[in-house]
Amino acid sequence: MGILVMAIIDGLKPVKVASTKGGEYHSPCPSCGGKDRFIIWTKPNRYYCRQCGKFGDEIQYSRDFHGLSYAEACKKSGAIPKAFLERAHTQEKRSVYRFEPQEAKLPSLQWRRQAGSFTLYCQEQLKKSSPALELFYQRGFSSTSLEQFHLGWNPTSLWLHRNHWGMDPSDKKLWIPKGLVIPTYDTLTGEVIKLKIRRSDWTEGDKLPKYVEVSGSMQKPALYGDWEGKPIIIVESELDAMLLHQFASDLSVSMALGGASKRPDLLTHELLIRAPKVLFSLDVDSAGAKAYQWWRNVYPHIELCLPPVGKSLGDAYEKGVDLRKWIVEAIGL
Repeated sequence: MGILVMAIIDGLKPVKVASTKGGEYHSPCPSCGGKDRFIIWTKPNRYYCRQCGKFGDEIQYSRDFHGLSYAEACKKSGAIPKAFLERAHTQEKRSVYRFEPQEAKLPSLQWRRQAGSFTLYCQEQLKKSSPALELFYQRGFSSTSLEQFHLGWNPTSLWLHRNHWGMDPSDKKLWIPKGLVIPTYDTLTGEVIKLKIRRSDWTEGDKLPKYVEVSGSMQKPALYGDWEGKPIIIVESELDAMLLHQFASDLSVSMALGGASKRPDLLTHELLIRAPKVLFSLDVDSAGAKAYQWWRNVYPHIELCLPPVGKSLGDAYEKGVDLRKWIVEAIGL
């Protein structure tokens, strides 16, 4: 866009006073006012205020005068956050990429039955919990989507005997924490093959994860949508993938890794190789940067497409981003 255009949009009415550096323009400063103390040079695309001393490029302009975060400002200008790429580059130097995808193992029949019964129970509990329903609604989910994805609410933390779920018995109990219940279903059999819980008691600094994957869950990404011939958007969390599916199931397929360090199984790997377009949109953090470097090396056709604002696409929605419009622009329609 350029700083000159941004200044005009902001109503500063910059006036050209010289032809140096592609054109020098003066205007009031968006921060401290004045008449002509704010200087814009168009060729290097830089600005400087003689009064308050603010200076920088297009990204810094958005940070100084629009209150955007670094990642948000980068997205607005179409740039990739430097810190994100620096972390990815560091990981590239340290890593060797030898990937042999494995076939994902289906959970035992007993596990799938227990998970299915538990999911049905949690769906009923969700209908009785206004606070839990409100959490889903705040994240953008419609009542139809809650039913479609079988989302639920576990009202109390559970420590269960592992053998009841068809797992090898041990002294360690199977932990299913209190919180939002996010199941993944097998598209062919309709059985639950993975269970995630978003803990309701999680707080910053907690050493245990916010999202807990129930032991015994199938180790493969969750796919949402009819993938044949459509672009695939890779995200981190199942909730973000479901939200994308809700708004644009006709345009794309969303894939949730379930964690930045997760890798595709054999079938998913073959799907990604054949996909006409693959967009990488994991969370904007160090784990996401590390993951991007791995994915870019294994799948050279992948394209980086970071959330437009915030850390994740879920954050972007809560900040007012139209996710369908974002997908249309991302896939080039």
